[in-house]
Amino acid sequence: MDLDRSKRLALTAAVVAALFVPVVANTDGWFPLSTYPMYSRARGTETTFVTAQGLTDDGIRRDLTPSLIGASDDPLLVVGELRAVLAAGRGDQRCIEIVRRVATRDDYADVATIEIVAERHDNVARTRGDDDSLVDRDVRARCEIER
Repeated sequence: MDLDRSKRLALTAAVVAALFVPVVANTDGWFPLSTYPMYSRARGTETTFVTAQGLTDDGIRRDLTPSLIGASDDPLLVVGELRAVLAAGRGDQRCIEIVRRVATRDDYADVATIEIVAERHDNVARTRGDDDSLVDRDVRARCEIER
């Protein structure tokens, strides 16, 4: 075996070994090597979603757009802000802000109440699109729309 071939084999073995270091160490941060821990753990069977919904006088729930809930089109930003507002105990204040936005929209004229909720859903049922994925629903804030 010539020297160039042995150098190539040693380099290949070192690269392969380096790929396993984050796995063996059970940690991340070996840039640029990573175990991507956000994807390597099993998901729970349930997920909680925080959102705001409209309710008609008949009790029918209407989904609201991110721009109505948080004055942004970015759903991740809106959910993050909504969680922070609830954690700070300002859910009622955000509910009033949502009411003001919804009250100006003709396409939501049937909405009489706004609820900020935390809904826990069964992941498999929700992925399938089953109507019965809802496990628990906790209303965190509720306010009426006066028209």
